[in-house]
Amino acid sequence: TNQTTSKTFMYFRINTRKHMAVVSAVAFYLWMFHLQTQLIKNHTNVDSMNAKMTEQLTLLRSMNANPRQKIDTKTNDHPSTESKAPVQLPDGYDVLDVGSSKGGMSITFLASAVSKLRFIDADTVERLDARELGLDYDQTKVDACNAVEKDTRNDCRLFNILSDTESDLSDIGTRTISGNSYHHVLEHIPECDMAEKMWVKAAAFSKRFSSFHGPAYDNEMTAVGEAPTGVHRFWENWSGHTCHFNSAMMERAIRAVPKTTAFVVINFGKMSTTDHDIFVPADTPKNSHHYDPETMSARDIEPLDPPLYEQMRACAIYDVDPEEHMSLYAALCLLDAFRVPHKLFQMDQQIVVCSVPGAEVDDDECATTLKAMAESTIRRFEQLHTDDVLLSI
Repeated sequence: TNQTTSKTFMYFRINTRKHMAVVSAVAFYLWMFHLQTQLIKNHTNVDSMNAKMTEQLTLLRSMNANPRQKIDTKTNDHPSTESKAPVQLPDGYDVLDVGSSKGGMSITFLASAVSKLRFIDADTVERLDARELGLDYDQTKVDACNAVEKDTRNDCRLFNILSDTESDLSDIGTRTISGNSYHHVLEHIPECDMAEKMWVKAAAFSKRFSSFHGPAYDNEMTAVGEAPTGVHRFWENWSGHTCHFNSAMMERAIRAVPKTTAFVVINFGKMSTTDHDIFVPADTPKNSHHYDPETMSARDIEPLDPPLYEQMRACAIYDVDPEEHMSLYAALCLLDAFRVPHKLFQMDQQIVVCSVPGAEVDDDECATTLKAMAESTIRRFEQLHTDDVLLSI
């Protein structure tokens, strides 16, 4: 029995040693495999890190050329490759040009102003696609206007600003109507009360501004319907000027629009004597133009006190907070009002009345403030990328 037990123990011990040797060998090889794997993995991580660093450096260099490219901060891996569709303005019109007549003049107001801006992106002006809709109650003039504007983005249609409503414009598209323009229109309205109502009515269609150009009528020398009794500005005796629309009427119409937040009315072309060719003698035929000494009678050169002016411009804006958030098109309207007409460049001007929110200042200081606000707004928009500009329209 002892011999049998001894043999069994020896057999077990020998087999146990063999088993331990096998286990040790397997453990050794597993450890070697793990070590090799870790080395390979570490090597791969280094390569991966190097690759990522190279990629990030390349990205940073490209961002110097394209500051709008962003790193995907969620994955910290590749730059975001998701490209958003470019902003596109809806179909429609930016401005209603009331009284476009035969086209080609006031209907180009906004597009002309936008074309002069210097945006940082080359495609901003094109993508703004500034468009105006000319309105007139005379179908013959509407047809003539459309013929003139056929190669532009502008259109003209039959519309009576006093009797027609917003629903009559429901088919023109969904673009925001930023403003309206009355350029050499209100003096042709049969009654001045009606002219003021037209201003208020057009403002109801407009979100950001109303613009005015017209002849100056302050301190008129010849009243509507009366024969001249002396030297006068030639347009004061025109049969087509049935309303001598002056700055007092302009201010009253502007203030009649509750949403007005700022405005300015300016007379241009100061004249202290009648020694200018716009003054004609009393016997000059109705509907004449500038003074012509060869066909008109002699005239006396007289001092003018108060001085008279040649043109009047105005702009009213409807931005809720123009001091902090003036819109691009409101700023363009204001700068247009401040811009001296070319032929009157060397003549003085008069700030008739001005209003700016949050400031109790005189008219001249108000105008300086309002002009600076508009210029600052223009500079800010010129530094924005196209999509950001379009989102503000």
